[in-house]
Amino acid sequence: MASRKRMLVLYLLALIAVVYSLLPVYDLVSVSLMNGNQLLEHLLFPPTPTLGNFLRLLGFEPFQEAMQVRQGLGNSVVTATSVMTVTMAAAIPAGYALGRLHLRGGTLLLGLVIGTRALPPLSVLLPYYFFFRQVHLLGTTFGLVIVQMSITVPIVTWVLMGFFSALPRDLEMGARLDGCTRLQAFRYALLPLAAPGIAAGAVISFLFSWNDYLYSLILTSGTPAQTLTAFLSDLGGSVLAAGIVIQLAVAVVLGGFLQKYITSLKIVDPGTVEL
Repeated sequence: MASRKRMLVLYLLALIAVVYSLLPVYDLVSVSLMNGNQLLEHLLFPPTPTLGNFLRLLGFEPFQEAMQVRQGLGNSVVTATSVMTVTMAAAIPAGYALGRLHLRGGTLLLGLVIGTRALPPLSVLLPYYFFFRQVHLLGTTFGLVIVQMSITVPIVTWVLMGFFSALPRDLEMGARLDGCTRLQAFRYALLPLAAPGIAAGAVISFLFSWNDYLYSLILTSGTPAQTLTAFLSDLGGSVLAAGIVIQLAVAVVLGGFLQKYITSLKIVDPGTVEL
């Protein structure tokens, strides 16, 4: 009986946490479905929901900044996809090397990689800003990708390092005994098992770039490379809420698409991996 009461209390606390977490999302969606007059009335829900704000942002209804919104959305997609692709290309071999190879100075290298994240964002942003201004990379997608990768590569490398180190070494040793090179053993024995960690790293890097505001605002605001987050800061009211909902929807769709890979692996015990 006492155990049932504890479970009931835990479920109740979990329900409260879920409701508390979703309240801002509900408020955001409800505001995005209101017109200007309804927004001023501080209503909890729109009496006559409308998709007009979304249609204006996407250019289906008259809106002066619709072209900039579409351009910003395209820039955000290109930037986030580039950051995700290059980050994974760098973090997968780095995570494997730090997690499974006995490298001389590996601990120091790992400390340097993780230690870069202890720096305040402005300490990275300002040097990049002045350097990019001199080499004409300010206001370019390439420059923004470089800055964002200074954040995503260390984080994803650290995540994948722990993931690779937890995989059973017998699989790799068995592949080597069967005649595989280290690269072949990595590709055919470890990489399929690492799919959940790789998917998680891809989500982390994509969402960081997709949701980035500070770097995008300082480095691309007012230029052809301006991202959606940088442009949304110039909007307000229900249109701003609709833009944030669009941005949030992309993140939810990506997370849902990769969820099956993230949850496809279960560690049963330190020496067993179950797919």
